[in-house]
Amino acid sequence: MAESRSTTTRTFTRNHAFVLAAVLCYGVITFVAGLQVGRNGTAGRPEPSGGSEVVGDALLKALTRPAARQGAFDADPLEAFMEVYEHLKSKYVEEITEEDKKRLSYGAVKGMLRELGDPYTRFMEPKDYGDFQVETQGHFKGIGAMLGIDHDTHKVQVIRVFDGNPAAKAGLKAGDYIISINGEPTADMSLDVAVQKIRGEAETKVKLTIERPDPELKGKPDPELLKKLGVNPDEPRTDPAPVMGKTIDLEIVRADINVPVVEQKRFDDIGYVALGNFSEKSYPQLKAAIEEQTRKGAKALVLDLRRNPGGMLEEARNVTSLFLKSGTVVFIQERQRAAETLSVAPDYSLTTPQLPLVVLVDHFSASASEIVAGALQDHHRATVVGETTYGKGLVQTVVPLSDRSAVAITTAKYLTPDKRDINKKGIEPDVVVKGLEDTALVEAMTSGRPQSEWDPQLKKAIDILHDKIK
Repeated sequence: MAESRSTTTRTFTRNHAFVLAAVLCYGVITFVAGLQVGRNGTAGRPEPSGGSEVVGDALLKALTRPAARQGAFDADPLEAFMEVYEHLKSKYVEEITEEDKKRLSYGAVKGMLRELGDPYTRFMEPKDYGDFQVETQGHFKGIGAMLGIDHDTHKVQVIRVFDGNPAAKAGLKAGDYIISINGEPTADMSLDVAVQKIRGEAETKVKLTIERPDPELKGKPDPELLKKLGVNPDEPRTDPAPVMGKTIDLEIVRADINVPVVEQKRFDDIGYVALGNFSEKSYPQLKAAIEEQTRKGAKALVLDLRRNPGGMLEEARNVTSLFLKSGTVVFIQERQRAAETLSVAPDYSLTTPQLPLVVLVDHFSASASEIVAGALQDHHRATVVGETTYGKGLVQTVVPLSDRSAVAITTAKYLTPDKRDINKKGIEPDVVVKGLEDTALVEAMTSGRPQSEWDPQLKKAIDILHDKIK
């Protein structure tokens, strides 16, 4: 029969603890005395030979050694790390190969960064860093979705799903939480690791389990998920539910993804441009779209930054410069340094007339999107319409390393031109308009009606601009 183990938990009273301590002390004293007697040969038994005597002496010295000096605890902890590594190389039961060395080193770095509790400070292995560089150019292989970390739950969340790509075809929606990837829970997974596991070569498959808020559940845990976790859903529960909402399993076939950067439309004399992210393509494509709208007679503009998760700081500056002739775009506040002023880049301003402007934002507008919205709001250049933004007021610096890996470090926070700190607060719109929930949004998008009829935030933006150009 196979061997089995069981774990028993005991609760000791004070008397039990005293008896246990006495027994342990007696055992140690007897053990030390036994070694001493054996060594002196007074017990009428032969002395222990070989390794036993060496081990006994070592244990005796360890038990009777004076306490370490206080200064011994002041050593650099990094020295302890290197000591452990050297002991592994020389003493571990199996040989530490070059591949093991890389795996252990990368694991140590990731663990170190994880202890900061900052999801944005992260390590990228060489392949991840290569993917990151490609992504900033607006192209990658995967499922066609952008991910982020939810502030409150710390879960991996879908920020945006690109139309016509595998994620959209499989039914993934913005706002979904990804709770497992190929059966592996994401609870303690960093954003970079989650992205790495979802990406892959075209025509390969990835299985996602997602959590989607369900109004019918009214905040109750999904009974099917509880069953998967081995919990009886009918039993009374006092502990927090592991997942709130409905869980759905999706199998998605990966593909080559070209991220759409700019989308443009016309609503009578109002030009509409939506910016999907802040990559290397953002400024030139947005500039071209605005100039085209102006040439075709647009009298006002809507800049849609909804579901835009951000991107490159320099691109945020360039995009803001399209709409301002001068002034501060953002203040960058590093540790123990005076705030650096990032100003409008005059060479990036539009040569066409500056038109009345509304900026649309929502809860998924983050980082670089908030820099642009905050700057245009503080300079009274645009009316901001929609919902409070995500609230990521931190700047990461990507530092390439010698082995082609890289580390992204949160090096600063940013302040709007009026020196507002929006981290974990977000940009409050000038005009608050709630957007459609996911189910209603899908129904509206597939209804065949013009967006200006079913999109309440866009409709409000158009109304505001019509009042301005009367």
